[in-house]
Amino acid sequence: MSHTPQYILDKYGSIIAEEVNVKNVWLLSWDQAITVQYAPIWSKLWASFWKDTWRIIAAAKKGQAQLQANNILLVNDGEASRELQPDQYEIRYSWFDEPNQIIEDGTMIELNLELNEGLINEGVAREISRFLNQMRKDADLNVSDRIQIEFASTHEPFKNIIKIHEEYLKNEALVTSFNQVETKSSGLYSASFDLEGETINFSILN
Repeated sequence: MSHTPQYILDKYGSIIAEEVNVKNVWLLSWDQAITVQYAPIWSKLWASFWKDTWRIIAAAKKGQAQLQANNILLVNDGEASRELQPDQYEIRYSWFDEPNQIIEDGTMIELNLELNEGLINEGVAREISRFLNQMRKDADLNVSDRIQIEFASTHEPFKNIIKIHEEYLKNEALVTSFNQVETKSSGLYSASFDLEGETINFSILN
């Protein structure tokens, strides 16, 4: 039984996104014609076809090539049809060759690399999570110990990130509560998280 791409994404999209560490996965809406060009590799052809190598390359450039079963490429140069093995040619695509795009086995994939405020904040939250877990290690806590965190910062975006992603940080670093204070406090262990010149001070309470 075959399934449509939309069915596959509806069922497995969240799994795919988690595995490849992306935010969302959706079907690409592509309104440009994509042409396929088969490009014979000169160095791979010479030993087999010798003087006919250039005729084969020229014929392929003119579109006189068809892909057969088992990925054999049949090139007709006007005088003869010649079979090229998969290692004797490359497949090139037009209109789909940016660094964030790839085509393989007929499937086109494009990564949207544009960052918005939400994605940037999520990235900072992950960095804070790693920082808090490193604090736990430096404080010689057991992996199962739950902790309370006090934090102080004059940087409002940091405060907002902790507020928005509080549950995520609690789960990732086994934190029972985050308490904002005005000045840096001393507890069981303290450390400063710095990012692009801004600082947030964290303390693990006794």
